Amino acid sequence: MSRKRKKGAKATAASMVLEVLKKKNAVNKETALPVDAFKDLKLTTTTLSYTIANLVEEGVVGQTEDGKFYYDDAGFKALETKFVRGYAMIFIIPIAAVILIYFIQFLMR
Repeated sequence: MSRKRKKGAKATAASMVLEVLKKKNAVNKETALPVDAFKDLKLTTTTLSYTIANLVEEGVVGQTEDGKFYYDDAGFKALETKFVRGYAMIFIIPIAAVILIYFIQFLMR
């Protein structure tokens, strides 16, 4: 499920951080980048640190012992799966409830 990311002012902070990691091929602990790699992003320090912390917490970005960061594709795929399942439940549960209500009404006739 690949999609084109927005660039420029419409890009999210997370997509900007992930783009830097991917462009510089920081995909494992050996190729991880220091926080200085994000200095050219037009984000405040607070926004950048908050975004990276959230990505690390979600498992999309890994952090080494020495404070460097890398993109974790397996973590991204796991988050994507969790996200899709969550949204699927938003639709499946109400539809199942409506079907169940109609079925009960049908039986009570």
